Amino acid sequence: MRQDASTLQQRLDTLLRIAKSNERKQDNFQQYELSLLSCGSLSALLQLILEQHQQRFQLTEVTLLLYDPEYAFQRLVTDILDNAQWQHKLLFTDSFHTLDQFFNLQRTPRLSAFEVQKHAELFPAVNDLGSVALLPLIRQQQLIGCLNLGSRNPSRFQAGIGTQFLQHMAAVVAACIENARLHEEIKLVGLRDPLTGVNNRRFFDQRIEEEVSRAKRQKTPLSCLFVDLDHFKRVNDQHGHQAGDIILKQVAALINDSLRSTDVLSRYGGEEFVILLTDTDTTAAADIARRMREQIAAMHFIVSHGRKVQITLSVGLATLDINSPLQTSKQLLQAADQAVYAAKISGRNCVHQAG
Repeated sequence: MRQDASTLQQRLDTLLRIAKSNERKQDNFQQYELSLLSCGSLSALLQLILEQHQQRFQLTEVTLLLYDPEYAFQRLVTDILDNAQWQHKLLFTDSFHTLDQFFNLQRTPRLSAFEVQKHAELFPAVNDLGSVALLPLIRQQQLIGCLNLGSRNPSRFQAGIGTQFLQHMAAVVAACIENARLHEEIKLVGLRDPLTGVNNRRFFDQRIEEEVSRAKRQKTPLSCLFVDLDHFKRVNDQHGHQAGDIILKQVAALINDSLRSTDVLSRYGGEEFVILLTDTDTTAAADIARRMREQIAAMHFIVSHGRKVQITLSVGLATLDINSPLQTSKQLLQAADQAVYAAKISGRNCVHQAG
């Protein structure tokens, strides 16, 4: 009888320990869930998912793979994060198969032993994991990504164990990511040009004040390029406004790709763009403007029905530095505007530097 009582007590103690452990885990998750739901920004949410999740649940690695065929999410993240931040943890793919291959038709969490060849895409920075849990992120019945949890413990994630809990976690994370993305997009709507996708005049007017103040405070040069597409009205008249829109979008994309992340490109109005080149003196800015002008002049833009159109740029350049008479944002922009006008009357397709 004593042995039976002792055995029963041991079993009871074991059950109590498991119950208390589960209670702690549940409490830990509830606190984490509240943190996710109360996040005020996309950057704060990603920090929770990619850093605090790893620490809170004692994991070796946490990564997030998002399906982004239009590059929209990556563009949004680039606007709010340092490019190097979470380089091997925040991942994107434009191939739905790359994402979908990891899940069954029911798209439930996938728990298994770690296989280097199979899971390298999801864990690019580590190759010594023991087990992994892949959580599908689903919104409106669409697979938008997966949250990937890795542990060096081979028994941490085993098939069929804890999948309901992980499925709930995935649903919360997916909803929070989608809501944060929409929130950031709404904030940017008023600062983006809807046609080209680059910054608009309102955004530029805010940034030029900030950059002029920073340049004067740090005693570094700040150059401004005023860019005007030559004979753009002729393009609209001959090929239609749809062709003009196509060219504006392609020109904006080409210019944007040639700039650094610290530079500022905005559509200023119509066929005019304006660029702020931070920490860039007149000589360097003139070289950037020249290469930009030559690149656009050499392009054949394909518009409707496969027609090819060529276009050129006139560029005005002004620089604010310690030796410059320019002291305010208004003076800098006005000088660049006058310089592009001089480029126009000089024959177009050229760069003119403010005197």
